[in-house]
Amino acid sequence: MYINQLPDQIRSRRERALARWTAIGAEQPHLGRALDLQRRLVGRQLDLLATLGPVVAAVAPPTETHVLDLLADSFPVLRGGIGPLPVDLLGPVMVDLSRDIAEISGYHAATRVGEAIAAGAIDAAALLACVYQRDQDAVRQLAADPHVVGDLVAAPVVYMQQVAALREEVPDSPVRDALERWDQGYCPACGSWPALAEFFFGERLLRCAFCAATWRPPAHRCAYCGTTGADFRTIVVDREQPGRRLELCRGCGGFLKTLDVELLTPFPLVAIEDLASADLDQAALHHGFKRLPLPVLRPTS
Repeated sequence: MYINQLPDQIRSRRERALARWTAIGAEQPHLGRALDLQRRLVGRQLDLLATLGPVVAAVAPPTETHVLDLLADSFPVLRGGIGPLPVDLLGPVMVDLSRDIAEISGYHAATRVGEAIAAGAIDAAALLACVYQRDQDAVRQLAADPHVVGDLVAAPVVYMQQVAALREEVPDSPVRDALERWDQGYCPACGSWPALAEFFFGERLLRCAFCAATWRPPAHRCAYCGTTGADFRTIVVDREQPGRRLELCRGCGGFLKTLDVELLTPFPLVAIEDLASADLDQAALHHGFKRLPLPVLRPTS
């Protein structure tokens, strides 16, 4: 991401988010409280983008050779190590986010998480490191609930790092060619599962739930286990909305939402489309399908 373009990008994303929340609120008024919370959380993530842009940009991305080696091993490139997270900047935001969640959602345990981080009872650096490595078990060992705020504050950093590492703005880089050969369902940048798939001009593009990376698997199959054939199918839940579908896998029991889009959704607005399509989640859960836990990945060498 070119740092001089960041303010304009953030401004544009705020405007797009506001328009989208207004439309969703009119179409699905029952999401009112969830939208209120998301406005606060996404707003803070955009604030972090503005604050952390120069900090993250000052860290050199991994070399193309290193990134290519990791991609060839089917290993997410950010797991190879980018450098320390700016804990001194992120820690206080986690405390603020905990208060936001408690205030709007009524989930008062979130306040206790923030207080524990502020008091040092939860090690903010260790928590963020585990979140960065997508290690759910390690996060749970630190505390019961803090992974939500950890994800929220780490995501802007990881997003900016993946843009640089995957050479998103260098179309002639060999990294971009290597991404065309990435055939895994998990994110090539951070290793998370996709939040959803966006169909853009007929192409099925998976969108990372954490860093909003975009990748295009070469085959139409289950993102989680690779199942094809009769055990993997795509259904339209509402015939009046054929552009909103579910991919269902009987092999692993997982599901993925797929949405037709006119423009790809930028970070952190993927979360807005995830919320707007919550009815698809409910339909999948009703029929016994589920979102799967994060994959456990280990380097091959």
